[in-house]
Amino acid sequence: MFKAALRTASRAALVAIALSGARASYALADELPDITVTADRIEEPIGQSGASVTIIPAAEIEKLGSKGLADVLRGVAGIDVDEAGGVGAVTEVRLRGADPGQTLVLIDGVRIGNPSSTDGSVDFGNLSAVDVERIEVLRGPQSALYGSDAMGGVINIITRKGGKTPHRSVTVEAGSYGTISTRATMSGGDDLWTYSLGVSALHSDGFPRYGYRVDQPPAQLFPYTTPPLPPLPADDPTDKGGASGRFSYRLSDEVTIDAAFSLFGNALRFDNPYAMLPGDVFSHYNFSRTTIADGFVRASADSFGGLLHSQLTVFGNVTTSNVWETEACYDDVTFAVFNCRSGYQGARYGAEYQGDLKLGAFGGLTLGARTETETASTSQSPNPDASFTPIRAQQTTNSVFAEHRLTLFDRLDLTLGGRIDAIEGGQTFETYRATAAYRIDETGTKLRASVGTGDKAPTLYQRFSPYGDPTLAPEQSFGFDAGIDQKFGERFTASATAFDTSYRNLIDFAEVPSCTLAQDSLGGCYYNVGRAETKGVELSADATLVPDAWRARASYTYLDARDLDTDTPLLQRPRNKGALSLIYDGIAKLELESRLTLVGSRLDYGLTTPSVNLAPYAKLDLLASYKFNDNFAMFGRVENVTDARYEEVYNYGTAGRSYYAGVSYSW
Repeated sequence: MFKAALRTASRAALVAIALSGARASYALADELPDITVTADRIEEPIGQSGASVTIIPAAEIEKLGSKGLADVLRGVAGIDVDEAGGVGAVTEVRLRGADPGQTLVLIDGVRIGNPSSTDGSVDFGNLSAVDVERIEVLRGPQSALYGSDAMGGVINIITRKGGKTPHRSVTVEAGSYGTISTRATMSGGDDLWTYSLGVSALHSDGFPRYGYRVDQPPAQLFPYTTPPLPPLPADDPTDKGGASGRFSYRLSDEVTIDAAFSLFGNALRFDNPYAMLPGDVFSHYNFSRTTIADGFVRASADSFGGLLHSQLTVFGNVTTSNVWETEACYDDVTFAVFNCRSGYQGARYGAEYQGDLKLGAFGGLTLGARTETETASTSQSPNPDASFTPIRAQQTTNSVFAEHRLTLFDRLDLTLGGRIDAIEGGQTFETYRATAAYRIDETGTKLRASVGTGDKAPTLYQRFSPYGDPTLAPEQSFGFDAGIDQKFGERFTASATAFDTSYRNLIDFAEVPSCTLAQDSLGGCYYNVGRAETKGVELSADATLVPDAWRARASYTYLDARDLDTDTPLLQRPRNKGALSLIYDGIAKLELESRLTLVGSRLDYGLTTPSVNLAPYAKLDLLASYKFNDNFAMFGRVENVTDARYEEVYNYGTAGRSYYAGVSYSW
């Protein structure tokens, strides 16, 4: 099937190559040695990191992030993005085949995600690219440094810092499906303090999320009890936006205070295929509104002549979501379903100390402690027979961690770290991680490897909802990878990584002996049972085809993800995925780019069957920009040039050929 997609895309690829070439936008380990990353919780050159890490710079984010962060992540090796029906819809991100809740998402090093949701995952449909400096994608189990949820890896969104030189920018874009977006930023400062502020807003009329441009008739959960669905609505609109700010004040040469905040809002209409009445599937009553607020204050100090760098961070975030949905609630007295509003609020707050100690010839030591409290509450209205049981839950996790870094022979960079997380009234779990990177500067080669364990604590919903079990054990993973980064002169860089991760104690839901009688009457409970394995290969390359004119970037991911209990493929994980990007910038001030994405067949959840097969697809996008001067630029893009029909989520549509154009002014 994947080969069929390649054949289908061949003509589109030839058109793309004829029109444009490629500039490398992602940083490989040996390509940009001056880039610093935080894979080991400290800033270090990317060339010294033994981790499998990708850097997405600000230019790439600004180019692709007008509708959100999902489009920015799609081209990264090892990442799968599933968007359920267009801009703002529920968007899941999987890293190396892990579940969405098994990938830790950070903003400036602070964990986000909704503690009141079932799996605690981050819905990327709610996030906007406001004023982002870079995104670091760190693959493989990372719980030894970052704690719970970092089983598949870490995505760290780092906002922009201000500088002494004032800078302002305004960007406006409009295009297909009634889409208009705008983004504005400002930054500045002096010798003592800096600031950076950003704001973004987007409106899109969108398209019918359920059933739009799908090859099969849209299905209902109960097709045998209902007549055919009514015609699709004209649209499913979205309004989303965000704001961010980052501030820094230098109290002295040794002490600095930093603070930052991020705000996101998303309001959208959606469809409900689980409704029994056809008219309720596309009812305008189906609506959701989500807000996310996140922030921190951090004090940094150098002591003992700069040998010890200390950071004390106080952080907090809250996610509030309200969902109005047809036939979403059940009346125990009349045995009837009814329309209702369901409310979810999750909060997280705490403090963390981290110390980085220089040990001279013995390397460096990072150590720290953290306390974090999570809360979750749910509500429902109306609730005519008081059958709804709200959740009011809280748990505190206390952690300690340490990592030793050592460089031998000026070539071999080693790390070894561990962490202990203790949930008050729950489980305690230990994790570890080790990395190695060997640099052969004479040949431009870096050999790297990492091994580690990951844990994911059960969520508040899994522990304390009517379906929950307070004694659930954390999910666990063990993984390793090995790779090579190779630089061939100044014109070609390649990277290859092989990985293997096994999972156990996965939390599932069913009627099992551990369920109470009350839970049996509800249909089941959460319990530890599952085992899974994900393994594969990640390839990427950057090439200068013609200096100062043509460049190319390519990536390919092979993923074998299996449920070990049933020996069946895990759903929503394509076995093959690839991307090719070409850019031509041989004419002054003009840049033309093409991006071809290839995704192989994969299984997905069916409404009336356990699984369905989604066909492979090829998607071609074209981008262009022209910079008139240092201040003013115009840009445009054509998405899905070949008007390909495909589904990322079964029965949920994706956009057809779309056109967007905008202007940007900075000063």
